Amino acid sequence: MVEDEILREVWRNRDAFAKRHHYNLDSMVEELRQMEGRSSNRLVDRSEKPVKKNSTRSRKTRRSETGRLS
Repeated sequence: MVEDEILREVWRNRDAFAKRHHYNLDSMVEELRQMEGRSSNRLVDRSEKPVKKNSTRSRKTRRSETGRLS
């Protein structure tokens, strides 16, 4: 695997975060949820909309006499 400066920084931050929480997953999740609640970034909540299945429309293309798609 190729390591670069950005990945090393991400890994350092991840490890520091885990260490601050004594590697306790419940504590890390709780902190992340609190951080999410304080964030001013807009989040997308797709839990209320059902996922659409494939459309019943069919996409048909015709080749003209020249062989190009129309």
